[in-house]
Amino acid sequence: MSRRNVLLAIVAMAATGASAPPAWAWDAAQPGERTLFAGRVVKIDADAGKIAIEHRPIWRFYMESMTMIFKVRDASLLIGLTPGDRIRFRFERAGDSFVVTRIENSN
Repeated sequence: MSRRNVLLAIVAMAATGASAPPAWAWDAAQPGERTLFAGRVVKIDADAGKIAIEHRPIWRFYMESMTMIFKVRDASLLIGLTPGDRIRFRFERAGDSFVVTRIENSN
């Protein structure tokens, strides 16, 4: 491909809005539903209402892949989970931290 064709392709993408970052399968919202993110349970502290989750990048919140401790809105979300379980989860910002509002076991 010539330089001119590459330049024209870039200009065409910018003009049509196609330059937006790609929607990853684990970070893409489903129509009519808020996003569920993929992760793996690392540790559960049911008494404190916390869960440690290893997750892939979550670009919407500017997060790289990491293991992170989340509070859960309702401790009953932790019932039946064990370290190593693959999960899909939803969380939201709560002040300076994040709170998990939904967990689905994917095992």
